[in-house]
Order: sequence, then C-alpha cells, then structure tokens
Amino acid sequence: MTVITFKIQPQVKENFVTWPWGFIFPLLAVAGIAGVRFEMVKRDERKAFFASCGYLTGMLASVVFGLYPLVLPARNPVYSLTVASAKAGDYGLKIGAMWWTIAILLAAGYFTYVYRSFTGKVAVGKDQSYH
Repeated sequence: MTVITFKIQPQVKENFVTWPWGFIFPLLAVAGIAGVRFEMVKRDERKAFFASCGYLTGMLASVVFGLYPLVLPARNPVYSLTVASAKAGDYGLKIGAMWWTIAILLAAGYFTYVYRSFTGKVAVGKDQSYH
C-alpha cells in the first residue's frame, strides 16, 4: 500500500524526503504491530493493547506527517484544503479554547464525583438472589 500511496500522493514522499526524522512514525507503527504479535504469543493482553496503541499512533502520525500542510488533498491542487485554509478565525479559536477549557474542567469534575460516589464493593444480602 505504501508504494501506491507514494504514486497517488507525491506530497507524502516529498515530506519524508525533506524531513527524514519523520520515518520515526512508520517505524513506531511497525514496532507496534510486531509488539502485538509478540505479546499475544506470550498471552499478555495488556502489553498487546499498548502495542496496538503504538501502532495506531504511528500510523495516524505517519499520515498527518506525510500530508502536511494538506488536510484534504484534491486532484486539482488549487482545490486542496490546507491547514491555513481550514482553520477558523483567530477570535473563534480563542473563544473555542476558552469554552473547551471550562467544559473539560466540568466534565473532569463530574466524572471524579461519579467514580468516587460509586467506589467500593457491592454488598448482597442473604435474602437477595441472583437471577
């Protein structure tokens, strides 16, 4: 698939040639998928899960690195969506960041409250039965 990607989207190859440090991302993906296989043979699901997280991170970062500054490439480069053309205005970004900060603090507080209110084991009485 990588050969096809380089043929269809020359921007990807250009970015990796211009900035060779970007090869870290595909290497992370390869290491992640190898780690999944290795850990599943050892039956360590937790490490296999984290290896799969590394794989997904490496693949997504490779795509972003390869396409930058494009967000959505078009057949005609004039119509491609770039980072600069896709961003909102400065005022909107400032207001969005402010509201996001407030919302994430509220959500974190709510989840902290909910998880702390339901801590501990559930006690089942003798007169209750399982169905």
